[in-house]
Amino acid sequence: MTNNKHQPIDFKLYAITDRSLCEPLSLHDVIHNLLDAGVTAIQLREKDLGDVEFFDLAAPIAELCKSYSARLFVNSRVEIALKLGVPGVHLPASTQSIEQIKVQTGESLPIGCSIHSLGEARAREKDGADFVTYSPIFPTASKPGYGPTVGLKKLDDLTSAIEIPVFALGGVSPRRVRECIEAGAYGVAVMSGLMLPDTSIDRAREYLRELEKWKA
Repeated sequence: MTNNKHQPIDFKLYAITDRSLCEPLSLHDVIHNLLDAGVTAIQLREKDLGDVEFFDLAAPIAELCKSYSARLFVNSRVEIALKLGVPGVHLPASTQSIEQIKVQTGESLPIGCSIHSLGEARAREKDGADFVTYSPIFPTASKPGYGPTVGLKKLDDLTSAIEIPVFALGGVSPRRVRECIEAGAYGVAVMSGLMLPDTSIDRAREYLRELEKWKA
């Protein structure tokens, strides 16, 4: 069965966490800074943690995001997302059936997916994803293991082929936001550019200013 219901996405900047980049601040403090700067959507990634550790990290962050009316997307762990009552789930490429998760959650949670090819994007859209992150657009130190960059031409081709929002991810600095939006990206997803403790607020504001210029 194909799921053709897609929930609307109301953010243009999608922050992805990596607590190893935050020191000496805690991840909670860096996320607090991002929320103060105006970020409204965050993916809690932290794949190296066990479920108990992840839950202990996620619980106060979920409450913090709720206090700002921001969306928190939990990476992969649907049960924890439901337990915390967070408003979103993000899935790695080619894992976990979106259709099954939609049934499990009563279609209440928007679902984002990581993709690295047009074929993956089409499959995830057909399965019911509400948006995708496409990477790596440009060279990036935070995701060195994902092979060669896809570049703006493939970003343009992909955004022309699917209807759900596409977030450009990988080496997207504030000055490259324009190129990505002109290539059809709905918004940008950023990890290392927003996790550094000394620059997170200023960089978030830079991204938001650039994205505001292209707001539909």
